Amino acid sequence: MFRQGIKQCIQRLCWLAAVMVMAFSVHAANPDGKPAIEMQAVDHNQEIPELSWYLDGFLELADDVAEAKERGHKIVLYFHQEGCPYCYNLVTQVFPEPRVDALMADNYELIELDIWGSRIVTLQDGTELEERQLAAMLKVQYTPTLIFLDETGTPERRVDGYRPPEAFLELVTGLVNGKSALPAAEGVGDQIIDLGMKADRPVAVQLVATDCAACEGFSKEVLSREDTQALLSGYRRLDVNLTENPMVKLPDGTTVAAGQWARELGISYLPAWIFLDSAGKEQFRVDAYVRAFHFNSALQYVASGAYKGQPEFQRYLHDQADQIRKSGNSVDILE
Repeated sequence: MFRQGIKQCIQRLCWLAAVMVMAFSVHAANPDGKPAIEMQAVDHNQEIPELSWYLDGFLELADDVAEAKERGHKIVLYFHQEGCPYCYNLVTQVFPEPRVDALMADNYELIELDIWGSRIVTLQDGTELEERQLAAMLKVQYTPTLIFLDETGTPERRVDGYRPPEAFLELVTGLVNGKSALPAAEGVGDQIIDLGMKADRPVAVQLVATDCAACEGFSKEVLSREDTQALLSGYRRLDVNLTENPMVKLPDGTTVAAGQWARELGISYLPAWIFLDSAGKEQFRVDAYVRAFHFNSALQYVASGAYKGQPEFQRYLHDQADQIRKSGNSVDILE
């Protein structure tokens, strides 16, 4: 407790600096007056703020969960990696946002884990794993990934990928209050979308909502690209509007309302993409804010069947980037 208290004082100074930076970046406005999503490239010279709810523990989860519970908090496992621009923006723009900072500080304590790291993590049953082994066991496919644990240390929400400040705040608020971050639907629509139709190509299912600014932005910034459209042409594409809440016929023959299906999948960000193979089995998903490099890589990952030989998408991404660089071209992850 004493060690944690000293660290909180030091981290608060870092937080103040981060807020000053954020005031000129996160809240910049577009011409239409709406807040802009501004992703910043990694600046290794910038000091990364560590907020009061970052836990400097001994990576012994049973003790961490129990001690956090005594303080009225729950544990969040945060998987990151060096050079990840989405992680960088999460910790420099999202976490220090005053409302996010206050909400997290009131409810959670965060443990940072490197998906390539070798520190030993002791699980609640006494099993000892390196950080990278734990990441593989939990099927962490890309960074950042946040796994929210309940009071017993059992995962209750998984957040794969980056969310801008407002979306992250909405997600955590819903989690604290026991509410879904997905839009509410009025009744069930008459349309039936069949995911189980036999096809000679994979299926890309996009989950959207009416009046979804992030969906509109993704469509304009990523889906409108010629290279993205070329990759999508290799898929049978289906769009599911959760606000209209159509019925969805799943590959196993069962029929369910789209909103219920999305909640059962654990979707917490829109637009979300579910990639199925030609047999109707989910092989990958993207339910986070991403730019073209990561989305197009996901399309290639499934369509090429690369997931069969490389189950870790992050390693596949590294290989893709290396090949592009070897060909003499640069890699802009935030393009």
